[in-house]
Amino acid sequence: MPSFLAGGGEMGLRVADFDWASTPLGPITAWPGALRVATGMVMSSRFPCCLVWGRELITLYNDAFAPILGTKPDALGRPFSEIWHEAWPLIGPIAERAFAGEATFIEDYPLRIQRSGQAEDATFTFCYSPVRDEHGVVVGMMDTVIETTSRVNAERAQAEALRQAEDTLRQSQKMEAVGQLAGGLAHDFNNLLMGISGSLELLGMRLAQQRHNDLERHIDVAQSGARKAAALTHRLLAFSRRQPQDPKATDVNRLVAGMEDLIRRSIGPGITLDLACEPDLWPAWVDRHQLENALLNLCLNARDAIPGHGTLGIATRNVVLDAGQAQERGLAPGDYLVLRVTDTGCGMAPDTVQRIFEPFFTTKSAGQGTGLGLSMLYSFVRQSRGQVQVSSRPGEGTAMTLYFPRHQGAMAALEQAAFDAPPTAARGETILIAEDDAAVLAVAAESLKELGYAVAEAADGAAALRRLASPEPLDLLICDLGLPGGINGHQIADAARRLRPGMKVLIMTGSGLDGGDASALEPALPILPKPFALEDLARQVHALMRG
Repeated sequence: MPSFLAGGGEMGLRVADFDWASTPLGPITAWPGALRVATGMVMSSRFPCCLVWGRELITLYNDAFAPILGTKPDALGRPFSEIWHEAWPLIGPIAERAFAGEATFIEDYPLRIQRSGQAEDATFTFCYSPVRDEHGVVVGMMDTVIETTSRVNAERAQAEALRQAEDTLRQSQKMEAVGQLAGGLAHDFNNLLMGISGSLELLGMRLAQQRHNDLERHIDVAQSGARKAAALTHRLLAFSRRQPQDPKATDVNRLVAGMEDLIRRSIGPGITLDLACEPDLWPAWVDRHQLENALLNLCLNARDAIPGHGTLGIATRNVVLDAGQAQERGLAPGDYLVLRVTDTGCGMAPDTVQRIFEPFFTTKSAGQGTGLGLSMLYSFVRQSRGQVQVSSRPGEGTAMTLYFPRHQGAMAALEQAAFDAPPTAARGETILIAEDDAAVLAVAAESLKELGYAVAEAADGAAALRRLASPEPLDLLICDLGLPGGINGHQIADAARRLRPGMKVLIMTGSGLDGGDASALEPALPILPKPFALEDLARQVHALMRG
């Protein structure tokens, strides 16, 4: 045995006995010094190692490399590209770089190989490095390699198990959040329904007893409960991003002044309300109803945080943010008006402050809140191109600061329509109402008949289409989006435009608008969200009839 193969183990013996004269390497006794040294290094190594020599890529390898080959045909003396032909499109370019003098190290390289009679996926960590002769010329490539298939598969299995555990945990957290939401909604709705049903029962008793005095008080209580229930469903729709915003130029000082009495009654006599509204406040382009809800929600949270006696402050002011100040707040530089609500309550720890805008997160006891208020407030402010900042410390109270971009247009005039008498119908005007809910259909139809309109009714999409295709005169279509029978409100509205060109359409919806609904409707198509006041229905109809 040649001395350079000493300590080469079984592969050293095989290399010594191999007929190298039949290969491009020639007889082993005539091998150049560089080949002898490189072969000796490979054979004596206990690390999986393979030597690829010459442009013919003749292969020599040690005992530790043999398991990587598996049951492949005997690789000794064969071209490396032939041995790994199935993976050569991937590893061939790496070998070419080695013969060009560039070493390459790759970890956990995935390859699909044939070594046990069938294709299998395996991973390897290897280094292809050039081998040079005594003149510095690259004459071969050294492949030092370790198979990492078992470890990689184990890590993948562990990662998959972790992912499944995280999915299970997330599902559990979702169910807990849904339970919390349901509990909070049940608490709020039960209170509202109690006020509504109790007032209606009292009305029934008074009418049966022919006692007609003091009926207005019970009617007011029932209507107030209905308005609060509608506001709660609108908050849910806003949370699901299905409630469309209706922004207008808004005088925030005037809005605060209009809510002062409501806020004082809500916080109770033990808490002092401190108003500091800057004169000549710039207008904001916001949905005023959502801003009212946001302000009331902040005031109620502040009330709950104040133990017994304290101060709740509401302040407004104009600010101009330069580039640095705007960047700190996540806003664009420019003019903003600020609405700030402060309290002298218990304050919050930093970890609580970081979570207050998370959906379903609440510090209140079970059943006392949905955990949606601040989440929807944040969503509303951000949709209004504004920002919310929170400052709070335990025992030192909380400050919630809302930034809204300045509206450059004129302030909108106050809406006086609500104080006017409801408009009546012109002679002969007929309205088609397509609505599947019998109670909604009856109430809407009766209220419009009271105003002098003739009303045609359809309980589903098919009936509405028959009415539209008939010769009867119809001046306006009021259509619910969610109609049964396979024909929805979109299709009815489209059919009305085709069958009766120029016909006006008013859309009703109790579930808000998602992205698909919004894109399917014309931008100018009016929408009446449920539940709606009958006065709002009358005014929408009057405006469309006269438009």
